[in-house]
Amino acid sequence: MLGKILKVTGRVTLAAIGALLSPDDENDKNKKQLDMLNDGMGNVIADGEEMTMQEAKVVQARGELYDTYY
Repeated sequence: MLGKILKVTGRVTLAAIGALLSPDDENDKNKKQLDMLNDGMGNVIADGEEMTMQEAKVVQARGELYDTYY
């Protein structure tokens, strides 16, 4: 009985640690979005505007950056 409790506790602990150490999917999605809109020179062209990568990150953090391709 004690062995089963220890196994379950160990599995739960490993699952919790794995969840904490796994990469954030939302962060990956945001990074991919900026990479796709990048013009290759460090600028981002989105929504008909050209902006620096830093400006694009700020706009993305506010939720105002959309996937638009021209």
